[in-house]
This record gives sequence, C-alpha cells and structure tokens, in this order.
Amino acid sequence: MPAALAAFPPRDRPSRDRRESKALVVAVSVLQLALVVMVWLLAIVPAALLALGAMVVHALRPSRQRVAAPVDS
Repeated sequence: MPAALAAFPPRDRPSRDRRESKALVVAVSVLQLALVVMVWLLAIVPAALLALGAMVVHALRPSRQRVAAPVDS
C-alpha cells in the first residue's frame, strides 16, 4: 500500500477510528463559546465599574466655582 493511501484512507472505506458524536462536538463548542464570553466579561466588567465609579465621584464632588468679582462700572 502506498504511503499516501495509508496516511489518508479513502472516505468510502470504513475508518478504524471511532468518529466523535455530534452531541459531543456541540457540547465542546458551547463550552468554548462560554469560556470566550467569560474571559471577555472578566476583562470588560472591571473597566466598566472603574469608569462608572469615576463618573459618580466626579458628579458628587462639589464643584469649585469661583465667584466672579463684581465689575465696577
């Protein structure tokens, strides 16, 4: 048997390896997507909370308005 046929058997011949189930492929894909979403949330949520905190502090801090000196006319 040529090496190419041994490495890449034709599709019509049954494979000796077991094929993975479609349910397992779907489950692993869902887990991968959930992991990506969790990583994004772990990166974005702290930054958003820091920005929100800065806005609240800025809004609650008393503004330092200078009283304009009266103009003599």
